[in-house]
Amino acid sequence: MPPGRAMWVWMHEAAPPDPAAVAAFAVQQRVTEAFVSVPWGGPTPATQRQVAALRGEGVRVSALGGDPSWTTGDDAVTWMRRATAALLFQGVHLDIEPWTRRDWPGRERALLDALARTVRDVAARTSLPVEVDLAPWLAQAHPREFRDVVARADAVTLMAYRDRASDILASSASARRVIAGARRPYRIGVETGAVAEPEPTAAQTFADEGRAVLERELAEVAARLAGDTRFAGIAVHDVEGWLALRP
Repeated sequence: MPPGRAMWVWMHEAAPPDPAAVAAFAVQQRVTEAFVSVPWGGPTPATQRQVAALRGEGVRVSALGGDPSWTTGDDAVTWMRRATAALLFQGVHLDIEPWTRRDWPGRERALLDALARTVRDVAARTSLPVEVDLAPWLAQAHPREFRDVVARADAVTLMAYRDRASDILASSASARRVIAGARRPYRIGVETGAVAEPEPTAAQTFADEGRAVLERELAEVAARLAGDTRFAGIAVHDVEGWLALRP
């Protein structure tokens, strides 16, 4: 069986997505796993409806959560325990991203070491598999720390946010080599929404390209990585942006 697709589903409190529509879209797009966000206080009725709709279509669902402040302290463990207490989920997906913190410059190594400890602590307190989002460039800028974070997780999603297969593969190459050495499965993450970064948004997201270009480039990525036994598929950020793409 070829690697499946995954997608992030952010459950915005004021206007959560329609559970049936998200589940139907998952089936249409051959999504086999969804990362569904869970608020700090634990699953809400909206969370439960979304998880039920997805699992009813055979989609595996992981509890999604994270904040740069969770890099240190016990917040990630506290959130995980609340998120998974009701036995809704089949995995935990951490999106902490300490490199977005204001104090990142000058503290890079210390913060990545702290992220590794946080991932370790979450994994030690749940029987569910724990996957973590990582930016591929960390493997080159901070190879030892990147390797340590990878080693603490059960799987990794590389946020290789580019809009051409060649750039996706090139930007993730170093990270994929590290992950291979750690013997961890990984996904390649791509973006479909607006990106607020110093680089031109057009280079990092499929938002201005449309669904046909997304499918073309993802097919090439999947074909190029078909021989990599660690490749677990593509992850699309996020369902809202993906739904909004033009044909």
